Amino acid sequence: MTRTFRASVALALLALPLIAGCTNQVTAPPSGMTAAEADDIAVQTVANLGVVSGDVQFSVSTTPPANLARAREVKPMAAQWETTFVSGGITYTASRTFFDAADNALSGYGPTAVRLHWTSNASGTYQGPRDTATVSHDAVLDVRGIESGSNTLTFDGASHDTLQNTFRSLDNMRTRYFFWASSCDVSAVKIVKTSPSGWPVSGTLTFHVSADRLRSNNRADVEAHFDATVVVTFNGTNQAAVVVEGAYTYHWNLLTNTISRG
Repeated sequence: MTRTFRASVALALLALPLIAGCTNQVTAPPSGMTAAEADDIAVQTVANLGVVSGDVQFSVSTTPPANLARAREVKPMAAQWETTFVSGGITYTASRTFFDAADNALSGYGPTAVRLHWTSNASGTYQGPRDTATVSHDAVLDVRGIESGSNTLTFDGASHDTLQNTFRSLDNMRTRYFFWASSCDVSAVKIVKTSPSGWPVSGTLTFHVSADRLRSNNRADVEAHFDATVVVTFNGTNQAAVVVEGAYTYHWNLLTNTISRG
């Protein structure tokens, strides 16, 4: 836990991108969901990924970076830690504890530490040039491979989120309003500490989504409801696969935080 490594998913908190690119790759269109609706779900997923990415990054950082959007280099720390900080209108509260092989809590990082346990919550309103989102988020992560002799960190855990946001449609002609509730399963996301790029080499994020498309920014003004499963798969490059309902495929560019149709 003494080597510096590049956080693979240090992206702007809730930077909601514009989808662009080729026609959707569809293996079997799911019942009740059009390509345009899948586009909206994909945009919403990347909005959530900004928060989940923050958990992965900050759980192994020394201190919370002053600017989340520019936070790239992080160093593992050597003590228990608890903090609250604000960035971009989002208040973030987090804590972490180290455990030994017998699952005993430790006073800090040391030679017997084999696991880091991370909890966090975030809330507030993010506003960008094109998008506005009100967020509620909580997460629990376990990080293994923290021993100094291990070269790979492995993240497992879960998060729960609600997100009410406003964003531009794919064709940039309409304003979209959404209310989103999701749970996310973080499964065996692996990061090589010494990797020059720092992208996750494997692992998945699985979102179980319940979302309302609204006619306005009024939460009760529901136009349509969607239930969806979205799976994000990492492969060691800066292009993670995002699959909506097992049918609509997108590529999430971790370097630019944009998503394109696959």
